[in-house]
Amino acid sequence: METPSTRSGVLILRVWVEDGRADGFRARIIQTVDGEPSSPSAASETVDVLMAVRKWLDDLLERPG
Repeated sequence: METPSTRSGVLILRVWVEDGRADGFRARIIQTVDGEPSSPSAASETVDVLMAVRKWLDDLLERPG
C-alpha cells in the first residue's frame, strides 16, 4: 500500500494600495513548500501575482521523485 503524501505549503500575499502609482498596488509574496522557504518577492502587476500563485501551486503539487 502506498503512503499518502503529506506535502504542505504556505503562501502569504500582502497587498496594499498606493495612491499616485500608475499600477495602483504593491504585493509582497512569501512562500514555503514542505517547510522550505523561498526568498520573498514583490510585484506590482496583477499578472505577476497570479503567476507567483500558480508557480507555488505547481511546486506544491509536483510529485517528488
